[in-house]
Amino acid sequence: MPNRNIILKSLEGTPVTIFFQDLGGTYEWFVNPQSVWARQDFSGRSECEVFNEKDLAKLAKAKSEATETGEPRALEVIARARDDKTGRDIRWNLHLTINKTVDRNTGTDGFIYSCTDITEQRQREQTLKNLLREVSHRSKNMLAMVLSLSAQTARVAPTKSEYIRRFTGRLQSLAKSQDVITDRDWRGSSLSELVRRQVLEVLPMQDGQITFEGDDVELGPNGTLHVGLALHELVTNALVHGALTLGKGKVVIRCDRAPDPDDGATLLWTETPRVFSADTPIKSFGRTMLERIVPAAVNGTGKLELTDDAVNYRLTIAESEIV
Repeated sequence: MPNRNIILKSLEGTPVTIFFQDLGGTYEWFVNPQSVWARQDFSGRSECEVFNEKDLAKLAKAKSEATETGEPRALEVIARARDDKTGRDIRWNLHLTINKTVDRNTGTDGFIYSCTDITEQRQREQTLKNLLREVSHRSKNMLAMVLSLSAQTARVAPTKSEYIRRFTGRLQSLAKSQDVITDRDWRGSSLSELVRRQVLEVLPMQDGQITFEGDDVELGPNGTLHVGLALHELVTNALVHGALTLGKGKVVIRCDRAPDPDDGATLLWTETPRVFSADTPIKSFGRTMLERIVPAAVNGTGKLELTDDAVNYRLTIAESEIV
């Protein structure tokens, strides 16, 4: 076995640490201690102080096989040590390659290890797995929403062409909200950005026809999707047979945080003038969505009120949906 100085020179600039362990499991020396765990200098300490029983069994098996075959054995283990400042255990994921050898400087029989700290790699892999699980979960929820929208829209649409129009619009609304969520790293959306995507970009309007005022709350992913659907229903109604069919029509969207932050926020949609008389009955899936589905999804309440002068919608949003 080459001496430690030669090993050290050959390892300069690499992330590999080399260390030697006698047959009793005690670490004799370390070379190029790149890993944080190795820099603590475990020389003179036993492997029992570093690894748990499960990993000690894996090490024993690998060392036995390396002794019997004369070939190196590779494995992954978790090293642990107590942080002197916090008193907590610190853990590192290590990739080890073990060879049976003799330390020529001391004549000691033992095992030489090459070690790479793969803690960050494993953390990245775990983060990716968590993200993929989250994407899968959200995708299933989204598919469930799409199926529900399709079924409910088909139930009330008078014709096939009307079903296609309504369902396509709602699907596009979901897509816009999802784009906002994705752009913001799955955190959700500000209400002003949601208004811009769902309302202001639907159809070019003259200045002053649509305004947003009040508190620009940050909605979580769930709130973004459902409030986005509510805004889509309202603006679609306004464009098809509401105030936005008129050159003088106006829409004011306002949001107010409750005095007590734990009470969430209230979204108000005020559309003037009212195109149809106040006693015109409106029974549709759109109204069901505004007064039942969306409020339930954001743990709040919703009320659509039609007067002689305006269309008013009030949605309370629970604090749980605000980030």
